[in-house]
Amino acid sequence: MLNLPLTLKATLRDWKSGELTLLLMALIIAVACVTAISNFTTLINRQLEQSTANLLGADAVVVSSVPIPSRWRDEAARLALTQTTSVTFLSMVEYHGHLQLAQIHSVSAPYPLRGTVRVADRISDKTGHPAQIPAAGNVWLEPRLLSLLSADIGQYITIGAARLRIAGVILEQPGQMGNWFTISPRIIMNQQDIAKTKVIQRGSRVTYSWLLRGAKKNVSALKKDLHNKLTSHQEWTDSQNNNPTVVRATERTLSYLHLGTLMSLVLAGVAISMATLRYCQRHIGQVALLRCFGASQSQILGIYLGSLFLLGSTACLIGAAIGYALQPVLLNWLGGLLPPVSRHVTFAPLFFSLAAGMTLLLGFSAGHVWQLRKISAITMFRQQQVVWQNSTYVTYGFALLLLGVLALIYTGSWMITGFVLFACVAFIAMVVGSLWLVFGLLMGQKQRLPLNWRFGFVNIGRNLENSALQIIGIGLALTAMLSLTIVKNDLLRDWQRQLPPDAANFFMINIAPDQIGDINRLLSANRIQHAAFYPIVRARLTAINHQSVQQRFGEEAKNINALRRELNLSWTDKLPPGNEITAGRWQVRDPHKNWVSVEKGVAERLGLKLGDLVGFQFGDGQLTAEVTSIRRVDWSSFNPNFFMLFKPGFLDDAPRTMLTSMYVPPSRQEILIEMTRQFPNITLIDITQAINKVRSVLTDAGNAISFITFFALLAGLIIVALAILSFSSTKQQETRLLKVLGMRQYALLWIRTSEAFILGVYAGLLASITAILVNRYLAEVVLNIPFSPPWHLILTVPLYTAGITVVINFLIQRNQYQHRKQTVI
Repeated sequence: MLNLPLTLKATLRDWKSGELTLLLMALIIAVACVTAISNFTTLINRQLEQSTANLLGADAVVVSSVPIPSRWRDEAARLALTQTTSVTFLSMVEYHGHLQLAQIHSVSAPYPLRGTVRVADRISDKTGHPAQIPAAGNVWLEPRLLSLLSADIGQYITIGAARLRIAGVILEQPGQMGNWFTISPRIIMNQQDIAKTKVIQRGSRVTYSWLLRGAKKNVSALKKDLHNKLTSHQEWTDSQNNNPTVVRATERTLSYLHLGTLMSLVLAGVAISMATLRYCQRHIGQVALLRCFGASQSQILGIYLGSLFLLGSTACLIGAAIGYALQPVLLNWLGGLLPPVSRHVTFAPLFFSLAAGMTLLLGFSAGHVWQLRKISAITMFRQQQVVWQNSTYVTYGFALLLLGVLALIYTGSWMITGFVLFACVAFIAMVVGSLWLVFGLLMGQKQRLPLNWRFGFVNIGRNLENSALQIIGIGLALTAMLSLTIVKNDLLRDWQRQLPPDAANFFMINIAPDQIGDINRLLSANRIQHAAFYPIVRARLTAINHQSVQQRFGEEAKNINALRRELNLSWTDKLPPGNEITAGRWQVRDPHKNWVSVEKGVAERLGLKLGDLVGFQFGDGQLTAEVTSIRRVDWSSFNPNFFMLFKPGFLDDAPRTMLTSMYVPPSRQEILIEMTRQFPNITLIDITQAINKVRSVLTDAGNAISFITFFALLAGLIIVALAILSFSSTKQQETRLLKVLGMRQYALLWIRTSEAFILGVYAGLLASITAILVNRYLAEVVLNIPFSPPWHLILTVPLYTAGITVVINFLIQRNQYQHRKQTVI
């Protein structure tokens, strides 16, 4: 039963007396953190999607070997999608007798739909200016092509039958991330000039790109509509399949942000529980007085739940306002993480934050308030300690269930939500079980401890339930903080491993086998490090277990990319970096067995298993090999990767070229011009721009991860303080009693220090073990990154935790040590 006037009076009285300060602070901080993180996560999510779209040049691109049907364009127009086309083809470029094969990229306005083309009007200009498309009769060239042709800006080159003016140098361009291995260098040309060149004739090899931009739901609707209409010569590309490195980085970052928000909710719930426990303990006398005046259990429950509801409504609004007020500060603090167009505040997370705050408040505080209704009037006359009954743990279970529903709505991931909640329940069970077991066994040995340590040990054992609640609060906070920190370090380490400062920025293909020695000497003379030389044989998969692929797959064969085109086959005696054997053996010692190692994704799509025979055809030759191993390949790396790796020497009779990758510093890239002149048959593929763009995305993701971790650490430190404050009243009463009995100040300090030290060590030990186990699952299952257990945390975290709890405990209790005995009495 709710007595509104009495509830308002009680709330105002508590407000004026400061009784609600800690609870109000805990809830405001919780809602502010959730609001800020949720809002920032929404902005980061949007920015990461925008970044990956910028790499592609559009929200989605349909790549086709034939012109895009007009009915598809009409459907895109109906969905209010902005669209444009580009036509790409290869052609020889001529300038004063110099010839160079180039990729001609002809575009029409508007272009690009996402991202920016930056063009310099002078070769010395390294920054350039944004541009869209060159004017008719003009072209833009990549800087290296100018060097290869010995041309300059303002001069004319010949493409086919057209004479076109060089109007600028391309410094930055989107649209190359979907396929790095294209013939370089590149020219951007106005689409109106295609006819003048007379290069494209019937039967010419041309790539048509249809670029799309618009609302996410409309792009998805068009993708769904075209799913069954795309032929084997057409492919839909968007931010989800454009670039493995960016896609994986985006997925991992979003998973971490969801994990960070979920951890923040857990931390907020623990903080509210600790603050409410202290609030209820300090109101035991008031409840007993109300019972003396005839208040019923339902009235007691109505008064305090009503007070909590009023408190929660006010605190949630204040917390949400603070969360939004932090946005400009955070955005300025994070610098260039979000571009100006993305720096507008979104109110989408507001409802979730308010609902989360009220759910956390009622879920994690109702159990403690429920215990207040059981206080009788006799408590007013007998200053007995009220013990919170075990039903509190049932209430915690219900609160975790509500938390799980909220988290599932927000993250949309059963895997992350379920595992985090399971880890929380498992940690609570581990604390309760181990605490009763350890102290039950060691209480008989307490006489062997020094007196000061004995008091702390006995005090914990005498109040095991209160001690368990403190350890649970501190331990959950530590587990969350450690988990986020470990995952953050693993993610950043994995990204640094993928893109070290000297990551290969050029690929060299079409190398003749007899040129390897000369190329090696040229690279060594210029101190250029390069990867191993891999042979490349172009062949088509024709049979599996002596059955043709047409018979095996029927009409489905045209939908399997590995069957529609020739594959790049290679061989090596060492397992390449970024490859991991998941089934079978890498090397087979039988000299008479012709073996092949197959990439896992291709093996799954083709239904290949160990022992199967695969047949290939190259030119007039054929070969058959046995599948002896399945490999997982890290396609997000910038290393040469292959679907099929054969036994060394098996493909010696097949026509082949060689491939390698290398890192060429900007200061030494003149070697590239010398190389192409000395070896005119080779092709150099420049992926510097691609690497820089990927690095930019990873830097943004790293900043976002660090930001979320900072908030979680802040919330965790608050919980540690609240866990100690929750039982400070009981500790103060015990301290006064010991002082009356004559205990000296330094002895009291030692007792409280030993108790805080033991609690800190115990909580830190359990939290570090739990965090390592949690992160092994998160790394290997959720994020799919290498995991190195930080076992040193089992030693360092308990000591650091003990030190922090001792300091906080001293700051809270220090006034009690200085009171005189007469004052205490």
